[in-house]
Amino acid sequence: MSFSVARLSLLALAAASQCLAKAPNIVFIFTDDQDLRHGSLDYMPILQKELLAKGTQFTNHFATLAQCCPSRSSLFRGQAGHNTNVTNVKAPGGNYDKWVASGQDKNYLPHWLVSAGYNAEYLGKFLNGYNIANYATKPKGWTHVDATTDPYTYSYNNVVMSADGQTPVAYHGFHQTDVLRAKALDRIKYLSGQAKPFYITIAPTTPHLPAVPLKRHQQLFLDQKAPRPANFNPSDKIQANAVSWVADVPLMNTNQINGVDDLFRKRIQGLQGVDEIIEDVVALLTSLGILDNTYIVYSTDNGYHLGNHRLPHGKTLPFREDTNLPFIVRGPGVPAGKTSVQPSAHLDLAPTFLEIAGVAKANWPTFLDGRSLLSNWKNPTAAPPAQCGAAAEDDAPEILNVEFWGDSGSEAPVSDKRNTYKSLRIVSATGENGAVVSYLYSRWCTNQTELYDTTADPYEINNLSLNPDATTKRLLSRLNALLLATKSCAEVTCRNPWRLLQPEPERRAIVADAGTLTISCLGDALKPEYDDFFASIPNVAFQECEIVQLIANERPYWPESLGGGLGLDYRDSPDTFVTHKPNAKTKVKGNAMQQGTAAQRNVTLDQILAKAKTLTADQLG
Repeated sequence: MSFSVARLSLLALAAASQCLAKAPNIVFIFTDDQDLRHGSLDYMPILQKELLAKGTQFTNHFATLAQCCPSRSSLFRGQAGHNTNVTNVKAPGGNYDKWVASGQDKNYLPHWLVSAGYNAEYLGKFLNGYNIANYATKPKGWTHVDATTDPYTYSYNNVVMSADGQTPVAYHGFHQTDVLRAKALDRIKYLSGQAKPFYITIAPTTPHLPAVPLKRHQQLFLDQKAPRPANFNPSDKIQANAVSWVADVPLMNTNQINGVDDLFRKRIQGLQGVDEIIEDVVALLTSLGILDNTYIVYSTDNGYHLGNHRLPHGKTLPFREDTNLPFIVRGPGVPAGKTSVQPSAHLDLAPTFLEIAGVAKANWPTFLDGRSLLSNWKNPTAAPPAQCGAAAEDDAPEILNVEFWGDSGSEAPVSDKRNTYKSLRIVSATGENGAVVSYLYSRWCTNQTELYDTTADPYEINNLSLNPDATTKRLLSRLNALLLATKSCAEVTCRNPWRLLQPEPERRAIVADAGTLTISCLGDALKPEYDDFFASIPNVAFQECEIVQLIANERPYWPESLGGGLGLDYRDSPDTFVTHKPNAKTKVKGNAMQQGTAAQRNVTLDQILAKAKTLTADQLG
């Protein structure tokens, strides 16, 4: 890995710190596995009042990997998953140990913000695999980090956290969400008294399985059921449109459907604790007099399906339920009460935070695949371009690459290796004759294809690739080329893959100069005169269904020379790495009774610390 590049970037960022006296603060509230498509935000009245009514919701925000650890890694580095190569929550695809072994923990978001003059802190769930065996290898870069530790991360009534790599502490007598809320308020009070602006992530585990709400919320929404859209437990006729292992999933039975409804209720009950975090954070920022100079960003790591496509619950799939995320911004210059359809992704957040921090674009890390969203946040209702070339030719935000490596996951009804795929989501693009079009195009490791017109078919149940007419075949050839370019992309070609897809022979599979593009949007590409060019581009393909990223398994790339890169200039390639698995002699004993009572609604950190106990040697390792 070229750490000289990393050092140069950090030195350049440091120069920006001299003019930050009034730089905005950033509070990022970042939940775990929260859905957008099932309406979870509708059950959060404080979020509705303090964020949606006083900020802007972006309804076309997506994760580029629909699973916790790889999505968070992509966000931290501002890179596509194929460039971080952290591709799963468990080895060999990824985990905290792989993140460290790859060296990416030495050059990511907190390092850049600190070098730009910020205090940068992180509270809550960090990356899967940060645990009681490797806690001393603390997450680098943060001025303060206090992270949940496995195997207790999802034990809502057995809270164990490690602050700055110190011996983990058990917080007996409290629910995890209350502990995190109290810690967040304490840190914001501290940070507000410092000379530097601050960035803080508040990362509740809620509503991740097992979705245990605070006791004071357990009796809410008892009559609610999960929504029943057209893709909920669909008929055989509809399910025949699916491919790979999803096509083989049987209809859910009554018990499974009841389980979906029960989980839906627990998830929205659990989110009431997050709503309380929002309420208290906004109140505190107001009392400190810094609310108007603070961006509050609300999102989650990935979406979640509940009964869709016959799958009771889970994530990892390319469908909208798993990838389309809650995303709301309130802050300086962001209009109140607006909804935006402008497309964006998690890999865009790091460059956005750098722009907020006042770092000149020339000083950003060179390997960023994302773009800053700050101008979108301040002008969220700008219409998509009405014709090709109306947008900046070096930016095609409507093209989103979503990918995954691994099996169907522990939450799927069956464990199936045929879950690796590459997909392309076209969001509000300019099509033929200036029409605005949207698509989901996927190539699975089985070498099967899916194509959904997500404007006409928002639930993604009519696979147009199965019996394509001539017009659809033309579209498929263009989307194949785009997918080949995006699965190979890095830096500018991720932001505008059309730069790799110019029809002139002398520009074949090279990065074309911006401002000289013959083809700059899908509408251009669909012209019949380019049929031969797109027919000459090889199909996206897999040799086998592998659970990790293997270059040889995923050839071809476009251009082939980029296929050997995949971010390796900016990270190490740990062919093997040691995964630290918790193996303590003695387990930490959790609370005997459900916590999060009404009396604990305003519990203070001092009250929590009075009952806290540092883990013993037998409880570690």
